Amino acid sequence: MEPENYKNRKIGKYIVYVLLIGAAAGIAWHFLKPKPVDTASHDNMALFIENKIIDIDQKLNKGEDETDIATRLSWHKSNTALYNEVKNSPDKTIEAQRKELEQKIVKVQTKEFPALRGAYVESKKEVLGQEHIDISLSGEKQDVLTFSGQMFEPKKMQKDFMKNIHEIVYDLRFKKIVYKWSDNQKDFADYEIDSKQDAEI
Repeated sequence: MEPENYKNRKIGKYIVYVLLIGAAAGIAWHFLKPKPVDTASHDNMALFIENKIIDIDQKLNKGEDETDIATRLSWHKSNTALYNEVKNSPDKTIEAQRKELEQKIVKVQTKEFPALRGAYVESKKEVLGQEHIDISLSGEKQDVLTFSGQMFEPKKMQKDFMKNIHEIVYDLRFKKIVYKWSDNQKDFADYEIDSKQDAEI
């Protein structure tokens, strides 16, 4: 006959085993059970993409945009953010919409960014003229920005000026900034800008 103490320890050990097995089964069930499909969230995303496609179509058909540069840039950034959010979705409906969204974004960007760069140059002509600086635009895609003025001869002035404009010229996808300080063809310096292509989302 087993002592009472030994029996109690044996029973306690079995209880612990049963509890451990139950806990393991609960954890396995939690991680391995199929996740419920959040259809409301899916429907909302599909509707959001559809609305964005309509919005881009309206922008493409409208022509000239009178809103300020910052608002227009912000709109493009919101398009990119939405695209990045849905680009890896495994859902077939979302995938089809994403492809259409991608085409629309590329189309509107290639149309809008050269115009945005032109608007930026026009918006700066008067204020820079007061500082005896000329600003102009060149390049096949209007992506080379040139500043002309005697003040740009020292390299430090070029670099300081560059720091002040770097964010906006990067966001507007300029590819090169040129500084000229005289009519002599050798008196210039240029800086490449590692910005996205107009067709890059």
